[in-house]
Amino acid sequence: MTDRAVFDTYAEFYDLLYEGKDTAGEVEWILNELHEAGMPNLGSVLELGAGTGRHAVALADRGHRVVAVEPSQPMLDKAREHRSVRYLKGDARAVRVGEKFDAVLSLFHVLSYHTEPDDVRGFFETASQHLPAGGLLGFDVWYSPAVHFLRPEARTLSRENEALEISRSATATEELNRSIVTVDYACSSRSKVTGVQTSFRESHVMRHFTATEITSFAAEHSFDVVSSKEFMTNAEPSRETWGVWFTLRKI
Repeated sequence: MTDRAVFDTYAEFYDLLYEGKDTAGEVEWILNELHEAGMPNLGSVLELGAGTGRHAVALADRGHRVVAVEPSQPMLDKAREHRSVRYLKGDARAVRVGEKFDAVLSLFHVLSYHTEPDDVRGFFETASQHLPAGGLLGFDVWYSPAVHFLRPEARTLSRENEALEISRSATATEELNRSIVTVDYACSSRSKVTGVQTSFRESHVMRHFTATEITSFAAEHSFDVVSSKEFMTNAEPSRETWGVWFTLRKI
């Protein structure tokens, strides 16, 4: 698994980098998927890899009780508070909360950070341990047919607010025999308050999955695949579908 400590430095800039992400729209779409699969309108959710709590708070704003698990302490330090969200520091492969939930969620490609088969199995076992029969598991992953067809591209992202400017350049390398893409980030920032400039580099190692692989891992841990579709569009997964959403049900 990718060392989640890479997010310790990233945490300082995470919300600024992703401020344009439609978190509310994503949560609305996800809840529609879960409700269609039988989740209660006011349910309990375990989120694995919660980051700074963007999705957790959006879920709580819609009436759900959320336990949000995140391995990076700096990310948790940035997390926004909500009376219906409880944050825990923990690893998705091993954390045990001691209760069952209506749904377990893992968003923004968190499962793709689990690069080795045993890491993936640990993730599925954690989800299984926190769901009763009929409980739902939902997540999005990088989809292998699209990664092979579209190929990772070099990209640059720049953001700023009243206090900070940041630029991030990304380049990627592939390991085809392991279904791995390593994304190397070069980041630079400048404080508008002090003028201090900083820079750092990070490598994020990501795994992409076929539908067959997901079905196999699911079956090992007593899950059936309810549906799979392009995240946020409902389109059938294809060679142009980089992010695919899976809804699974605990048997």
